[in-house]
Amino acid sequence: MGTKHVIKINWLTVVVLVIFWGICASFYPSLPEQVPTHWNIHGEVDGYSHKSVASLILPLLPLALYLGLTFAPLLDPKKQNYEKFAASYEKVRLAIVLVMMVVTFLPLVAAMGYSVNIALLVKALVALLFVVLGNYMGKIRHNYLVGFRLPWTLDNEDVWNKTHRVGGRLMVLGGLVAFLSAFLDSTPGFVLFMLGIFLPFVITIIYSYRAYQRMK
Repeated sequence: MGTKHVIKINWLTVVVLVIFWGICASFYPSLPEQVPTHWNIHGEVDGYSHKSVASLILPLLPLALYLGLTFAPLLDPKKQNYEKFAASYEKVRLAIVLVMMVVTFLPLVAAMGYSVNIALLVKALVALLFVVLGNYMGKIRHNYLVGFRLPWTLDNEDVWNKTHRVGGRLMVLGGLVAFLSAFLDSTPGFVLFMLGIFLPFVITIIYSYRAYQRMK
């Protein structure tokens, strides 16, 4: 992916994020003073924020996240490696930002009186994001920002590559399990969701360490 093309995508994404903030801000006059912004595992509201926070401050998070993911690689000692997976990094960053946009927009929709199953939607979105991230893990090259940044993967590039190929497949599988669990009853569904998200990391870490020991 050429530099000019990357710059165009970056500017387009920033414009979309600014428009998104404007849309959220337009909700301000119509919102109740307190907007639900947190739900427990049973889908019940257990946290509120003032409407100014929900419609003006929280919608800035996707933009802040995007800018952070854009400029952080410039500080990476291995920043030259990002050219090797620029297209994959663009897609990963976009997926993360899109999920954050939806998550910050859903409370406004719920506060306007629309019936929205926030718990189900958020879990489903996180699970799908996990699948997307896993799909690109095998293409991520040696760096200090993105991926399985373990002492032994940072020490050995071959271990890094093996770890990300295996870890990526496990993340896709775990993400699919987590996605299906979002539609189950609260407690068993939550347990299965957490297993789908965290078990791939545990297995990958063990596999990675053993691979490092074998190479030594």
